[in-house]
Amino acid sequence: MKKHSVKIIYFLLLCILLSSCTNIEKNTDENENVILNQESNNIINLAMDTTDTLNPVLSKSISVRNAMQLIFEPLFYYDTSLNPICALAQSCVSSGDTLGYTIKLTDGVTWHDGTPFTSADVLHTINLIRFNDSVYTSSLSCISSVNIVDNLTLSIRLNRPVPNFTALLCFPIVPSNRANEPVDNYHPIGTGPFKYDSKISSDKIKLTVNENWSGAAPAVNEIYLNIKKNNTDIMNAFNASEIDIVPSSVIDLSTNAIRGDIYSADYLSNDMCFIGFNTSLSQFTSANTRKAISYLIDRKDIVTNEIFSRAEPAKVPINPTAWYCPKIPDTTYDKEYISEVLALDGWRIDESGHYSRTKQQNTDGADNPTFVTERLSADIIVNDDNDERYRIATKTADKLNAFGIEAMVTLLSFDDYKQRIADKKYSMFIGEVRLPGNMDCYSLLASSDNYFSYSSDAMNSMLYKLGTSKPGEDCSKTFSEYANLFLEEVPFIPLFFRKEAVYFEKSISGINPPNMFTTYSNPENWYIANNNAVIN
Repeated sequence: MKKHSVKIIYFLLLCILLSSCTNIEKNTDENENVILNQESNNIINLAMDTTDTLNPVLSKSISVRNAMQLIFEPLFYYDTSLNPICALAQSCVSSGDTLGYTIKLTDGVTWHDGTPFTSADVLHTINLIRFNDSVYTSSLSCISSVNIVDNLTLSIRLNRPVPNFTALLCFPIVPSNRANEPVDNYHPIGTGPFKYDSKISSDKIKLTVNENWSGAAPAVNEIYLNIKKNNTDIMNAFNASEIDIVPSSVIDLSTNAIRGDIYSADYLSNDMCFIGFNTSLSQFTSANTRKAISYLIDRKDIVTNEIFSRAEPAKVPINPTAWYCPKIPDTTYDKEYISEVLALDGWRIDESGHYSRTKQQNTDGADNPTFVTERLSADIIVNDDNDERYRIATKTADKLNAFGIEAMVTLLSFDDYKQRIADKKYSMFIGEVRLPGNMDCYSLLASSDNYFSYSSDAMNSMLYKLGTSKPGEDCSKTFSEYANLFLEEVPFIPLFFRKEAVYFEKSISGINPPNMFTTYSNPENWYIANNNAVIN
């Protein structure tokens, strides 16, 4: 497996380089002697890959959507603990049955062309997302109808209760009066702190300050969006100091080394890696067996040695940075206890040192039952183009085999891997999913066609309770109950939430901590500092 060894070397080199990056929280101490760059041309350079469209709700490009955060605003922003902060929305109030929501919009907002911002723009954006192939479409699948009440009020009706509904309202709002503009020649007009000025060349777009923005005036005069062919070109431009800020989400850190003389701001994404069970198989039907296997998994070891600490271990499918995420005790279970849990499902160590159990297969008559011996085993499937998943699967199989549970790893092409999961022709697999911003796991746990063939009346009731819980303490308490039920039933095994980062030149200050909703957070605070200057 030479390719795996080579990629491990790339990762190790990456870790050495990243160790010289400085976390954003340390910047304030190190930049005590900083003054603003007083040059009139205060410019920051960003990058996008080849653009499909500059319409942020229809673009498939992460780098384009990131850049458009400077131009467009959502209904709600979120802080680092994932608390909602009003942006274009002034409030969002639920009805008594928690299926209806009334959204009041911020008054006095205008688009960059001077047109007033109204509820028609929000309706247009929601419909654009719901009825097109957008990255936000799945998040809004819970919406059944949207109606305009007046110029600054909308009513939204859901087809089922969902938790933290405002966390689904983080998409950029686009103007309704540009509905007929060609997607591939879309002229971005938003409400944000920067506005589209011109395309000064085939590969460079100029943004300038929006003088009518309601917030503080940006310190930066101009931002240039440099269009690159691909992510490798973006990385090379950043390493050559042609680009000032670059998010890790648009570069491949496994094959590209980032230079060390920079700062970084980390955040936890909603990308969750997990181990999936086929619960329709007899050995994984019972929660006790799934629970015992979960106890065997050393998540910290996986994160440290296979992800190189670029993730946060997790035992439940709730982003650890969320204010309502309960603290799960970091309990270590010994071999004797795990054996007792397996014994609840009838598993015992046999003469060969493996766990097996005697199972009644059928009954020809009341006095003539037939028994068979069933061995606890697992074939862990992974796609062969993902070295990281292969290493996680191998480490998991080694843990299970050492304990007496037969396990092997099967590498498949990505298409075969997806098909085997869809057809439920697997026992375990390593997978990854991006959870919605409100941590709603309906598609993973309650959907009739979930990955795991998992079904539980108790979990369905709990998901309903999550959707109907009130914001605040009630919501936090319900999420704790949900976490406890998840740990009892273990429908799948969460491993970690992946870390992302924004890397930036040391001359750039005012970078606010990003989060899963907003990569370029508060760009109006950015400024270029002279680190060698001394304040008199």
